[in-house]
Amino acid sequence: MKTQSVSITFIALVMTVSLLSGSCQGPGEQEEKNLKVEYINDSIDPGDNFYQFANDGWMEAHPLPEDESRFGSFDLLRKNTKQKVKNILEQCAEGEYESGSIEQKIGDLYGLGMDTAKIKRQGLQPVEDELKSIEAIQTKKELINRLTYFHKYAIGSLFRFSSGADAKNSKMNIAQLSQGGLGMSDRDYYLKDDERTKEIRKAYRNFIPKIFKLAGLSGEEVGAKTETVMEMETQLARASMTRLERRDPNKTYNKMKLEELKQLCPNFNWENYFKGLEIAVPDSMNVHQPDFFKKVNDMLGNVSLDDWKTYLRWNLLNSMAAYLTPEFVKANFEFYGKTMQGQQEMKPRWRRVLDVTNRSLGQPIGKKFVEEHFPPEAKDRMITLVNNLQDAFAQRIKRLEWMSEETKSKALDKLSVMNVKIGYPDEWRDFSDLTIDTSSYVSNVLATRKFNKKYQLDKIGEPVDEDEWFMPPQTVNAYYSPSMNEICFPAGILQPPFFYLEGDAAVNYGGIGGVIGHEMTHGFDDQGKKYDKEGNLNNWWTDKDEERFEERSDILVKQYNQKTVLDTVHANGELTLGENIADLGGVSISYTAFKNATRDKNLPEKIDGYTPNQRFFLAWARVWAQNIRDEEIRRRTQEDVHSLGIHRVNGPLPNVDAFYKAFNITKEDKLYLPEEKRAKIW
Repeated sequence: MKTQSVSITFIALVMTVSLLSGSCQGPGEQEEKNLKVEYINDSIDPGDNFYQFANDGWMEAHPLPEDESRFGSFDLLRKNTKQKVKNILEQCAEGEYESGSIEQKIGDLYGLGMDTAKIKRQGLQPVEDELKSIEAIQTKKELINRLTYFHKYAIGSLFRFSSGADAKNSKMNIAQLSQGGLGMSDRDYYLKDDERTKEIRKAYRNFIPKIFKLAGLSGEEVGAKTETVMEMETQLARASMTRLERRDPNKTYNKMKLEELKQLCPNFNWENYFKGLEIAVPDSMNVHQPDFFKKVNDMLGNVSLDDWKTYLRWNLLNSMAAYLTPEFVKANFEFYGKTMQGQQEMKPRWRRVLDVTNRSLGQPIGKKFVEEHFPPEAKDRMITLVNNLQDAFAQRIKRLEWMSEETKSKALDKLSVMNVKIGYPDEWRDFSDLTIDTSSYVSNVLATRKFNKKYQLDKIGEPVDEDEWFMPPQTVNAYYSPSMNEICFPAGILQPPFFYLEGDAAVNYGGIGGVIGHEMTHGFDDQGKKYDKEGNLNNWWTDKDEERFEERSDILVKQYNQKTVLDTVHANGELTLGENIADLGGVSISYTAFKNATRDKNLPEKIDGYTPNQRFFLAWARVWAQNIRDEEIRRRTQEDVHSLGIHRVNGPLPNVDAFYKAFNITKEDKLYLPEEKRAKIW
């Protein structure tokens, strides 16, 4: 699950069985109504390893595909959902549609991506004009103009510029400036000296010259230019905040006027930058990492123009490599897919092109997806589930022994006004101003990037649109937005193993119910609790309650820090704290909601040999079933705010008293925790 603030980043979260539920049924499909118990391995003691007990058969039945770095319940659902989306894209690509219609735009973008013969014929031609423009740069002013052009087309370079809600005035959007400019996905890959990091850094040094050579550079100059890129990116990495530092919203809130920004970074012509982006000079902006922009200023003064041109060439080529000839695509995969994530093979081309089309035209594709695959009754049942979860959360808050009545009242107030979005937006975004032609795949990818970037930047200085969705409906995920105090569950996630339209209540509460509770809890995790009911960064806690919260959270940090993920590598309890709090809160709140909702119901004592309480916890475990490569374990442990699948099961459940009763967990079991050592937060 993901938490969304300025942009959807935690995603992440970040931030998933065949599509057999009523929420995504096609003709002739049979509706799945319950959890597949044949995947349970009864020879494993549930008290020793509940994750393995619940999912061993699933993991054996779903071996890791060569083109995946991780494959779990989420990934399987995503893969099968993409098959549904593929049908929509192919219908658009193969049909005859009026020029300018959304079907024409979807079909032509997808079709161009699938036309490998044309991509091969065109070679570097789609980016040649951009390369010539970089080569022609003669002054620092022209350098900044070219960087502005990159940002206008969402080509990552030097820093990030976007829009987002003002953290202390959540009803208004302001400009957001943050660190960026790195070719590797985390600053630590440039700075740490463990063997795995050095291996990745070496592979990156080999990747850069491959791309430069494919772009026509000679052997001698390639080596020097590679060192230039590495040196410049390493300087930026040293000035960048760590992922852990960035989790504190107070550290990344530094609101400035233009004059203050100019004092911070005077070597950058900010007025020309905003003019080039075709926006008015923002009244104010949030500079997430001021020290980073001091380094940008130093580099603009000290780095030679030739080196800057090399850096911009690299940014362009690296950003476009996945859309160019097969040689570029292969080189891109060898580093980002194989080295970083451990994938053995590239995903089929249709999946890669689908992902691009989906990112570019997500809402209009989602509108078609919903029309075909999401019935009204699924939304109705979800509304009931959410209401039950809110009631259960309120009930648990009222019973908290560690929280004062003053803070409880404010927590209940925040929960009561939490906005809920289910399935799809009431109003669909307009794409009529986007033009998709048949010139080249790259030019149309850039056209969609420009269109979507303009949509984002046009929000600066405007009120926040409370009806806006930050995920298209076909997304298999969910999110909580602290600045909007809202939770969102797109249609894509409302399918098995999360949600069974006609399924067992225990399984639905253990699956999608746990997800709902997880997202609700994000409003009260170590970050979400810093925002008030209006979504403003504002401390509404008493000092004593905050101290008690931190004491209880620290129990989780220590529990997860002790978990070995691979060899001598341990989980990072500080980095994953927010998601771990949300997992514990989600399963606890949903269990309370389940018991409330079924109190007067005559539930079957057992289904397939398992009691309602057991089915609840089995459903939670099944959501996180996965196989994963060692390289991906290491990468996610360093970069991801989410724990690995096994720890999303074996991590929270030993802190839940009802789990012990459901499976007769005793002191002799490995997962057993003495009651005084269990984390009790929400």
